[in-house]
Amino acid sequence: MMEDKGAFLTPEEIADLLKVSIYTVRRWINQRTIPAYKVGRGWRVETAEFERWLRENRYGQGGDTGAVSIPVPKERAMLE
Repeated sequence: MMEDKGAFLTPEEIADLLKVSIYTVRRWINQRTIPAYKVGRGWRVETAEFERWLRENRYGQGGDTGAVSIPVPKERAMLE
């Protein structure tokens, strides 16, 4: 995947890679789902840590689903 050790990704870059909203990535960071560093006013995620997080949260690994657990807001949960 991305080999450059010591390199960092922005939340915007992660959102583009995963094809999710920037707000989703920021929520994951705020919930400490993705390990990140606060740099000035922004956030950075170490490339190696991001790749490890992807591997650990891959669906279908062993007996555990490995899926990322994202809380559903109460309003939405009531509709489902």
